[in-house]
Amino acid sequence: MRQIRSHVLVESRPAIYHVTSRCSRSLHLLVPGRGGKTPDPPAEPADLRKQLVMAQLDRLTEATTVEVLGFSLMNNHVHLILRTDPRGAEAWSAEEVVRRWLRIHPKRNRAREAVETSEEAIAEMAADADAVEATRKKLVSLPQFMKDLKQHVAQEGNKLEGVGGSFWEGVYKCKRIEDEEQLVATMVYVDLNPFAAGACDTPEEGRYTSLAGRLRRDVPAAERAAENEPDGPADRGPPGRREAVGPRCPLPQRRRCGAWLRPLDESAEAQRRRGQRPLADGDAVRAASAGTVMAGLSLRVYLRLVDAVARRIRQGKQRLHANTRGVFERIGLNAEAVAGRVLALTSRHADRRSGSAPAASAG
Repeated sequence: MRQIRSHVLVESRPAIYHVTSRCSRSLHLLVPGRGGKTPDPPAEPADLRKQLVMAQLDRLTEATTVEVLGFSLMNNHVHLILRTDPRGAEAWSAEEVVRRWLRIHPKRNRAREAVETSEEAIAEMAADADAVEATRKKLVSLPQFMKDLKQHVAQEGNKLEGVGGSFWEGVYKCKRIEDEEQLVATMVYVDLNPFAAGACDTPEEGRYTSLAGRLRRDVPAAERAAENEPDGPADRGPPGRREAVGPRCPLPQRRRCGAWLRPLDESAEAQRRRGQRPLADGDAVRAASAGTVMAGLSLRVYLRLVDAVARRIRQGKQRLHANTRGVFERIGLNAEAVAGRVLALTSRHADRRSGSAPAASAG
């Protein structure tokens, strides 16, 4: 029996959810369509719509307290593993609340183009205490996060098709993750979605997944296009700005998803590489793992879990053959090289998020 969403969401403490949203009538609307009414449609890159989803996730995770632990973008649906922190915005000043909201909902001119908000206007908005508190609640809200994600993608997708109407199939589905075992199982399931569907030959070859991001295989389309320009990369500007690849088909600017994915726990790997014994005390382990997905879940461990599950996927889904080479050999890296890269990424992620709310357990 499906639970009422208000009974699933927790507003008193941090919680983690598996969220899915399907395109209208399960149509493949996250790839270029063929039924639009635009007489002269732009030359649309095959992955433009998924890039739009990624760019909006980048924008939302930068502005709100909601974090992404895992994701996969399929042609007709998306999977997200999201962590909420209802108290994560309590320390923000009124001005910071306003500025964060404007990153998602900028002021627009009559042509519906985003424009800069003056400092005077920001100060005036920040002076409205009731409005600020209402906005603060929105910046920690999972329903608001999903509304801002789906609405933006729907508007952009319909614009590409030259049509109106429903892009997504009703409301999203949401399941609260209750423990660490369920969290890891859900992460592996989500990352294996493209592979199980036969969209790629091995799990690590899936393009729009959190696994690709953790392996640093996610390269934004605008970045790829800029690198291929004869005059070299163009100025990339701030997140959200668009760079045109053709005269009528701009690509969204975004960071690589490794910049906004909640990192895996590399604390034990760091100690091992420094020749130290791993932490044994439970409190010390949790302290060293603060701000990560889960204590002890390093990329090395996670890759082995993904590889093992990929060999045992249920009948009717693609699986790895028993004689398939191991995951580290397939990706052309040894475990030491992978761990070193992730340690560097984790360090940068921690620097960016310094001062944010402490991590909580998966429950």
